[in-house]
Amino acid sequence: SPTNVTVTNITPLQAKVSWRQGNPHLGGLLFMYEITELSGEGTTDIEVGYSETSKTFTNLKPETQYMVSIYEQCGEREQAGSNDEYYGTPITITFTTSSPGNFVAINTGTWGNTTTWQDGRIPNGIGTITINNGVTVTLDRTLVLTEDYTLTNNGTLLINKGELVNTTDNNNLGNVRISFTATQDTWKFIGAPFTSVQDSKYRLESIEPVRNSDVAVVLYDYSNGAWSNDWATINNRVPQAEGFFAWPFYNGTITFNNDYNTDGTVDYSLNNSDIITVTRNVINSQGGNWMSLANPYPAKLDIARFLSDNSEAGLQGGVTYNFNGSTFVVTDGTSGSLPVCEGFFVNFSNSGNKSVTFKKTQMTSYPSVSNTKSKTAQNPWIEMSLVNKRDKVKFFFVRNPLAEQGYDKYDANKLFATTGVAEPYFVTDGMNLVKEEVKELPYYATLNVRSEQDTLMTFVADKIPEGYRVSLIDGEQTIEMNEGSRYETNISAGENADRFKLLIQNNVGLNQVSQTDITITNSNRHVAISAEAISNVEVFNALGQRVYQTKASTFTLSGVQSGVYVVRVSTAKGTKSQKIVVE
Repeated sequence: SPTNVTVTNITPLQAKVSWRQGNPHLGGLLFMYEITELSGEGTTDIEVGYSETSKTFTNLKPETQYMVSIYEQCGEREQAGSNDEYYGTPITITFTTSSPGNFVAINTGTWGNTTTWQDGRIPNGIGTITINNGVTVTLDRTLVLTEDYTLTNNGTLLINKGELVNTTDNNNLGNVRISFTATQDTWKFIGAPFTSVQDSKYRLESIEPVRNSDVAVVLYDYSNGAWSNDWATINNRVPQAEGFFAWPFYNGTITFNNDYNTDGTVDYSLNNSDIITVTRNVINSQGGNWMSLANPYPAKLDIARFLSDNSEAGLQGGVTYNFNGSTFVVTDGTSGSLPVCEGFFVNFSNSGNKSVTFKKTQMTSYPSVSNTKSKTAQNPWIEMSLVNKRDKVKFFFVRNPLAEQGYDKYDANKLFATTGVAEPYFVTDGMNLVKEEVKELPYYATLNVRSEQDTLMTFVADKIPEGYRVSLIDGEQTIEMNEGSRYETNISAGENADRFKLLIQNNVGLNQVSQTDITITNSNRHVAISAEAISNVEVFNALGQRVYQTKASTFTLSGVQSGVYVVRVSTAKGTKSQKIVVE
């Protein structure tokens, strides 16, 4: 029989049972285990299996009693399993899973230290955490609160090394202190992750040691579009998710504290709304239309997620301006994050009443986040320019299988000419775009060329990477654009909204499309075909009459009436027919 049967690593959800081999008969080395749930309604077998010396049982129930039986090969037990082996008298052991609510911090220390906690067990992600009065626990890791995991504090939770990510609506967090390093006589751009239930603002008295005049604070004055000329007082109230400048007169830490009253009452709670909206009337000042913001969460903020969620807010260039201690650094969101309590700026394309939103899913440690519309494509970008005597404006295009069709995170104003003479931008589904990612090819993009006067414009193909084919459509004329190609034409003052189109196709022979694929795309009488070795293209009307024939991969149906037509493409690999609508 097995010996030394023990149970270890008991948690609310699992336990490990170990044993030693006794004197096996017939060389048997494999033991059968059986776990049974013991309840008031009787016993329930929940798992039977085989192992040599141990088994970890998972998916158990909290505060539930179980019995585990271990059988050795050979003996007088009834036949078990599908083979002819028999098993001896079992050795049994019982245990009870722990309660999810018995994690209590009894000593001041770090979260990851077992001596901080009752029973020496570090909370594993389920149940209620209680920090006893007078105890301060430093969060030294990322703690994700789920619907099975709440945190109640009689003592203090100090966040200066780790991150707290709350995926629930529960916000019963008691006394929370968030500290970060300060350098004497050096500006620090910061903001608190706290809010009040009453007006979503917190008082500067919640900051230590601002109340002792060891840190001076300057707030942003939106009425003048500049920093205030006066130091803020401890009674000033700051809206959630807004940033301000702090000037410490010492080396050490600055601490936000939601419990600053002498009576121990908590005035503020951590920001825990699914959506936090900041709305301000911004004015044109100091070279832009600025809004002062701060990371509103007790965890790092993913810049790319923030920019993606605010892609239609009118942010100039789709970037943030992050303070590095002496100046603001432009961050485009392809990578990077903002630390807890870090402040930053955004610049809007124009002045007026503007809004940005923060979401809990923007926290870098938020589980299973995939809310960005696209990721940076590995494919090289097509680069083109529109040039006249006064301006040169670039625009870009790339195929990205991860993108939404016609998606672009950049605002049109980013690449507008400063003089307003030549302002090209793509138009897709009513959105003005200058840097575009699409999922499928071929693809048409309308290219508006806005001008204040009649002028000569030149389209230049600066870069066309391998795998792409670019055609510029000017009215009824199609111009193939190879890398370095230039196309000059006169344009009239105004929008020129319907004149130019850009057709992006796979370059046959170099593309990633299967050789048997035939793709037919129609855009306002401009037909594009992606296929290898086209032998014939025919267009038939609703009566079955052939109205057009060619071997070209692109053509314009300029001489037919509006209606439904069928395009039939023949290649060496096969034939495909597809209906199109000509307007």
